[in-house]
Amino acid sequence: MDYSRQILLPEVGPEGQKKLQGAKCLVVGAGGLGSPAILYLAAAGIGTLGICDGDKLEESNLHRQPIYAAKDVGKSKADLAAERARDLNPQIKVISHPFRLSVENAAALFSQYDFVLDCTDNFRTKFLLNDAAYLFRKPLVRASIYQFEGQMQTYLPKRGDACLRCLWEDVPQEGCVGTCQQVGVLGPVPGYFGLLQAVETIKFFLGLPLLGASEILFVDLIRYAQQTISFTRKARCVLCGENPSIHNLNEKELWEIDRSDFRNGSFTLVDIREPDEVAADPCKEKCLKMPLSAFDSSQLDSQKTYAFVCRSGRRSANLVRALREEGRANTFSLIGGVAAMSEEE
Repeated sequence: MDYSRQILLPEVGPEGQKKLQGAKCLVVGAGGLGSPAILYLAAAGIGTLGICDGDKLEESNLHRQPIYAAKDVGKSKADLAAERARDLNPQIKVISHPFRLSVENAAALFSQYDFVLDCTDNFRTKFLLNDAAYLFRKPLVRASIYQFEGQMQTYLPKRGDACLRCLWEDVPQEGCVGTCQQVGVLGPVPGYFGLLQAVETIKFFLGLPLLGASEILFVDLIRYAQQTISFTRKARCVLCGENPSIHNLNEKELWEIDRSDFRNGSFTLVDIREPDEVAADPCKEKCLKMPLSAFDSSQLDSQKTYAFVCRSGRRSANLVRALREEGRANTFSLIGGVAAMSEEE
């Protein structure tokens, strides 16, 4: 790879390029945000690039994830993205982690890298990354988008930045903000913010000025308006405050189970996906089929313990919350959905 145009910059130079070659970055989420970040970090010469994503490529991903090709639908996104990064720059080391980030693997993953990019699209993983970044003392740049707008924050533990829980003590309920699938997204929008994440990562290793401590950059791409909002570190924060209650990683609610819990328990599995989803990606486990669109809780047996599963765990989580409010304590949601069940043991 020829880095001559980059090295011409006085802020980079030969010494800066060596710093990039010695850098180790982990990109969590190889979707709309991760696609451009992965490509530009690879092209810049980041020496070790890790890609963590447990999803398989879907056709609906392609309009905002141009790192992939239509012929690769159904394949592991982490493996595909890693292959594309290696093709772009054979001189760097690219590691594929084709699984979902979890409490069980977060420590091992974080120990391999110097900097983490949060390119995910759900609250659970964002809070897990936030907590891991604080507990393992790793710098992190996170971004998220909504239709035509988005935001970015750079979190540096050594700088004493406020963490995500300084804004929200509890993980917001999934679905409180519409996903791309629900409300739509213009393809280049996540690309724009993924590029910002790549720039911020490269600047970190070059020692250049970053987004300020405890600042969030908001950009509206309809009006090309942007603003930076500051927030403060809370003394009573449950994670980074004076008397924290969070000392170890934990992502499960009382009504949630992971794959290990399911394997070791006596659960009746219920697939609440719609028929077309089940036909496209059948559940490998024996299960009852109760599509959410026609779900009737009166069909549940009070003597059984149920584990509900959907594609990613969002719909099942919302359903179980509602069932628990009805007093049905025998219901649980499987974290990660069918995607988690199909991961390698």
